[in-house]
Amino acid sequence: MKKTLLLLLLSYCSFAQLKEYTFEGKINEKIPIKFALIVDGSLIEGFIIYTRVGQPIKIIGSLEGDNMLLHEFLDKDQIVGGFNATRTKDGFSGVWFSTKKEATELNFTVKKTSEKDIEKKKIETTGTYAYSLGKNNGSGTMYVQQGGSGNLVVSVLATRGAPSYNQAILDKVTFKMTGNEAIYESTEFGKCKLKATFSENAASIIYLEDAFECGFGNGASVVGSYFKMDAKPPKFPKLGE
Repeated sequence: MKKTLLLLLLSYCSFAQLKEYTFEGKINEKIPIKFALIVDGSLIEGFIIYTRVGQPIKIIGSLEGDNMLLHEFLDKDQIVGGFNATRTKDGFSGVWFSTKKEATELNFTVKKTSEKDIEKKKIETTGTYAYSLGKNNGSGTMYVQQGGSGNLVVSVLATRGAPSYNQAILDKVTFKMTGNEAIYESTEFGKCKLKATFSENAASIIYLEDAFECGFGNGASVVGSYFKMDAKPPKFPKLGE
């Protein structure tokens, strides 16, 4: 009996806690930056501050193993840049990129300066989520309705951008929810497995188990970082017609 209670307590604690980190470093060895990030499974959310400017910029991204991808959201769903990085002994290093100027990439390195546990809150996932990489660089919109059983009804329309503008579509499919993570699996076009992770104001979608065969257009994908635009129950559009 005591062992069972202990296991239940450990299970609760692992759900009730998540990590908050701060990092400091430089882009191109010249531009000082600071990150304040909350990591919840594969979802990363927080802010970046360019020290010389001082204005926090919203960050949403994902962590897969040792690989981190962050997007800078300057105005709600508008992504203006990001960071593609790999974990190091004491932080992350990789490249910063801009969505405004083509082929603009600069090296960056950051080191962890603090780490602490914080309480995880219950997440209401219902709403509309979106991102935009700019007029010719692609965009995505996700519609989510949480059901009574905890499962989610999800529609996503993502466009790759110029020159092909190929689309990735999920039309009112069911994601199975556990905590703040939801899994979608399909064999309609081959092996397809996606994980959506939610916070109060954001979501990320990643592939699982290299299961990429989801029937999307060439080079298009629903994978990405999404800003929560609206918490109201969405009006699902008719997709793929």
